[in-house]
Amino acid sequence: MTAPTAPKTWAYGSFPWLGPDEHIPGTRPRTRVIVDNDFAGDPDDLFQLAHHLLVEGTEVRGVVVSRLNEDNAWNSTGASVATGRENVEELLAVMGVTGVGVHDGDDRGFAAYDGPTDASRLIVNEAMADDERPLYVVTGGGLGEVARALKAEPAIAERMILIWIGGSEHPGRAWVPDGATVLEYNMAIDVPAAMYVFNDTDVRVWQMPRDVYRSSQVPFTVIRRGCRRAGALGEYLLGRLNLVRRMIAPFVGHAGATYVLGDQPLVLLSSLQTTFEPDTASSAYDVVPRVALAADGTYRYPQDTRPMRLYTRIDNTILFDDMFASFEALSTWLEA
Repeated sequence: MTAPTAPKTWAYGSFPWLGPDEHIPGTRPRTRVIVDNDFAGDPDDLFQLAHHLLVEGTEVRGVVVSRLNEDNAWNSTGASVATGRENVEELLAVMGVTGVGVHDGDDRGFAAYDGPTDASRLIVNEAMADDERPLYVVTGGGLGEVARALKAEPAIAERMILIWIGGSEHPGRAWVPDGATVLEYNMAIDVPAAMYVFNDTDVRVWQMPRDVYRSSQVPFTVIRRGCRRAGALGEYLLGRLNLVRRMIAPFVGHAGATYVLGDQPLVLLSSLQTTFEPDTASSAYDVVPRVALAADGTYRYPQDTRPMRLYTRIDNTILFDDMFASFEALSTWLEA
């Protein structure tokens, strides 16, 4: 598909669709975010990035394009980082936004580590910056670039929070869905990277395993209505979802009445926090000893590790209300 180009442009962080009483120029966003995703894969990551760039009060400090594993069905060319960058640049053009830095990861797995990448250097530099605002590295794919950053500079473990969409269900907490792979999708992208992050670093982790991110389930009726109100951006995103439906039709038949926009909770947890005592108050989590990982990507449960947040429920109402309202606000301004 050929993506449209926005009729006008805007500098990231300017919010030109907001009035003077709604956006106070010169005020500093209260949180920093690095968006790390496998943008060559499921287009839910494009929904997530578009939403993140429109959230008030959060500053996206850069976009990391990470890899897909070699046998991944989405990775037909073997150059998933280049494909992912093309998809990101296409989305930015549709949105008309300028000033967003895009940083390439490594198409090889973490086991081939031979030094930092442009993407992992971004994470290190931002974590080590003299900035008191919290830094969230939000990851909706494999953990290769996060692992590279932590290996290059272990001190960043105390200076960032990793929010990860990934990992299988925890025994005793949720059932593995019928037909699901034992190894969850994002874990399978790079098991050695996940092992390094969980077993060999002390980084703070907020995890949303498969049973939790699967609950970000939106009816196609709602997606169509929201996208049709969002002009060219909505048309583009809906077109990407329709490509997926056509792609999987020979294997599964009709895709059903809903779609899991499973990367969207990255926006919710990092950027849709409470005004006072900022936190993820509308979602639920347990604080547990951080898990360790075996070589097959399954969990081990040592008791003397740093606590991590294990999310058990996410607030889809605030998440998707904000997403579709943000898309519509941008579109109304772009097409006025």
